[in-house]
Amino acid sequence: MFSHFVFGSDDPAAVEPFYAAVLPVLGFVPRRADAEGLVFTHQSGLPWIAVRRPADGQPFARGNGYHVAFHVPDAETVQRFHGAALAAGGSDEGAPGLRKAYAPDYYGAYVRDPHGNKLQAVTYLDGRKAGPGGDVVSHVTLGSNDLQRSCAFYQGLLSTLGLVRLPEEESDELDYAFGHAGCALPVIFPQLAFDERAARPPHGSHPVFLAADRAAVERFHREGLRLGGGDLGAPAICPDDGPPGYGAGIADPDGNPLYARCPTPANG
Repeated sequence: MFSHFVFGSDDPAAVEPFYAAVLPVLGFVPRRADAEGLVFTHQSGLPWIAVRRPADGQPFARGNGYHVAFHVPDAETVQRFHGAALAAGGSDEGAPGLRKAYAPDYYGAYVRDPHGNKLQAVTYLDGRKAGPGGDVVSHVTLGSNDLQRSCAFYQGLLSTLGLVRLPEEESDELDYAFGHAGCALPVIFPQLAFDERAARPPHGSHPVFLAADRAAVERFHREGLRLGGGDLGAPAICPDDGPPGYGAGIADPDGNPLYARCPTPANG
């Protein structure tokens, strides 16, 4: 489902110790580090993770409502993730433990990197069925101030990538869910911010969805604009912040930046 994730930072070198300690626990290995930032790749191939300054030169700003939850094999790995994050300068957003409000077998922990990006590690003690994108990512939340508006937008936008609404994943806390039909991993959740304050989009951090080909990227961009999203970049060969490819960007109605990329420029 995901090509890569970008985590924004005004000083990527300053957060390198954090990511160098935390990401290997999640199965990522360093790919490169240079003046533009850091890049890690998952041992299974995808997704990649890039830590970089915002591409437009404006300061990084963390969002309220956006975070990435990585799926791990067991509770011990959740604990190692949390411990490594705090030891490397991260902050605690929720200690390891069961969170039965989400599911009886949901065991997770939340942290922030030194610049405010929110990450989670979660395991499901009873297991979950993963979709074609694999089980590296459990879910991504995107802050919304109007869930019905967000649902309509994401239902149309994500259909261009072969994703559907998942009623079986909905609850009082997570009202709308999208993913691969019949699969519980990974999932996209537009939702109200947990702190009950207004949702706010991040500036410099965003997910990049994996598209099958150039035509899918173009449909993603065209449908996003038709649904009232903001234009973050027409389909084109992409900058070097992840796997080489052809991509486009859209902002959802709350301003959350979203990108789609097919893996090679020749596709389509």
